[in-house]
Amino acid sequence: MSAPSPAARAGTDRASAPTAREGGNLAAVVGVLPHWSARDVPGILSFYDPEITWRNRALAEEYRGHGEVAGFLRSLFAAFPDLTFDVARQIASDDLVAEEWVMRGTHRGPFLGVPATGRLIEIRGLSMIEMRDGRFLTDDFCFDAAGVMRQLGLLPSLAAARSRPGLALIGLVVGLQRAGRRLARRPRAAPEEAA
Repeated sequence: MSAPSPAARAGTDRASAPTAREGGNLAAVVGVLPHWSARDVPGILSFYDPEITWRNRALAEEYRGHGEVAGFLRSLFAAFPDLTFDVARQIASDDLVAEEWVMRGTHRGPFLGVPATGRLIEIRGLSMIEMRDGRFLTDDFCFDAAGVMRQLGLLPSLAAARSRPGLALIGLVVGLQRAGRRLARRPRAAPEEAA
């Protein structure tokens, strides 16, 4: 686990130091990091407002309140029992904190519906956090889901996808999808009445 430098926490593009409120919000966001890397769910939740809402943009999911967030965390930590969480940059503006982060861990349990692969996975992402009274109120986050799927072995590399066989396979899949949509739009004949 590593915390961003003071310059990163203050925002390198700022002409002035963070306000007291921004400094307090940054301190809370940095303070939760050891709990993430220790996979300490109660410790993480202690930094979250009871009305916390997480919006996982990559998976089109939303988790409301400590119970749902804890459920997601437990499933994440079960999938990656050695998970670490590092932050590269953070910038605060009033009650908003933006951060760039990376999680790393060995895929030892189901994740995204994929059984354990034993592979070391790196998940890079961004969060826009709204704070209330020094605690996380909302966290809208996204991560490179396609990159994670490639690391899990479920998507080919971009080089493979751009190769002649890769492009042929993509063309075939797109053609099958189009044909399926055309068939789905056709009106269905009414069943004949029994005589």
